[in-house]
Amino acid sequence: MYPSSVVESKKKESIAIIDLGYNSVKISAYDIYKNGHYRKKFQRQEYVQIGLDLRKNNGLISKQNIERTATALLSFKKDLKEQNVDFVIPIATSAVRDAINQKEVLYTLKDQTGLFFNVLSGPEEGFFSYLGSQSYMHVPNGLFFDLGGGSMEIMHIQDFKIVKTVCVELGVLRLSEKFIKFKQYEYKDNLGSKIDYEKLEKTIAKNMPPRRQFKLDESTDLKLVAIGGTARSIYKFISKIFILNLSHSYHHVLLEKRMIDITNRIFSELSLHEMSSLRFVDSQRSKTITTGSFILKILMEKFNFSSMLICPTGIREGILEYYLYFRMDKNYRKKKKFIEINCEPLVVVENNDNKKSSRDSNSSSTSSATPISNSYAFPRRLESIKVNKLIAD
Repeated sequence: MYPSSVVESKKKESIAIIDLGYNSVKISAYDIYKNGHYRKKFQRQEYVQIGLDLRKNNGLISKQNIERTATALLSFKKDLKEQNVDFVIPIATSAVRDAINQKEVLYTLKDQTGLFFNVLSGPEEGFFSYLGSQSYMHVPNGLFFDLGGGSMEIMHIQDFKIVKTVCVELGVLRLSEKFIKFKQYEYKDNLGSKIDYEKLEKTIAKNMPPRRQFKLDESTDLKLVAIGGTARSIYKFISKIFILNLSHSYHHVLLEKRMIDITNRIFSELSLHEMSSLRFVDSQRSKTITTGSFILKILMEKFNFSSMLICPTGIREGILEYYLYFRMDKNYRKKKKFIEINCEPLVVVENNDNKKSSRDSNSSSTSSATPISNSYAFPRRLESIKVNKLIAD
């Protein structure tokens, strides 16, 4: 993340973020330095698909999906020990958030792995994804969207502040399960494939929020910023097709709408077997990347953007940035405007038992704020776990 010349040699601690999404579980470990800079030292991903068949199972995460996830997490625990990580922050997003048996999932994973997950609401997921993206992009005005396996969060940004967040169930795995026959690798006729994609496109268009809902300022130079692995995978494919300069990848490189359109047409004409054979598409992404290309295409059309930026950072970096913000001095905080204006004031929201609400001790602001929920502060502090204790248990 940072050139070696700007990172102090004195390391403060190492922190890992485990991100349990609808489609995959990821772990990223970072070395933190005294000056607040950090460097990623390890990353791994497993496609456990904990949200697989969630709709078909009436909102229940199956025992097989839980067991598959627990196996990956036990392997991650070994990584934490080998990488000498001090703390880990586990988060879970749309699949666990939506599951009817959420408590069963959380406590089963805790019993089997020792990891108890912070379950993020949709607005929280968008908030942390935005912080992570701005740590790299520094775009003052725009529309940021985080496209995941189970959901998409769209954030309207004005002068680095989130002014509106809309969460929709337009995740690539969620939609692919509904419209694409995963077990059928060869379509006998192309018409059958096109009918499925036609229904998919109509569903995305119907459920995509309209531009007017965000009240975008036409006079402002707005950028469209894509966050998430699906968008990065599409960029990787496009960079090979159009021979983009990878040495400048993600450094405000614009993907034009025509590139997205061409890629979408290529993907929608291929069977799943052909998709899985593409050299520049990860085999695990081949089942969902076509759906992702439709989402990107329709979003650009609905919001009238001719290009988009692809961000290499996201929710895990956002959680790390938020963690560091409260542990560094005032001079460090002044450099993080995109965090400061989205974190003040912090409010402890009144609980259901009518306990008196109070101001979070980390906020010096005395102005009022409207809570988004009656059960927790927003944005809230996430629970971390000491790795030594986790391994000992």
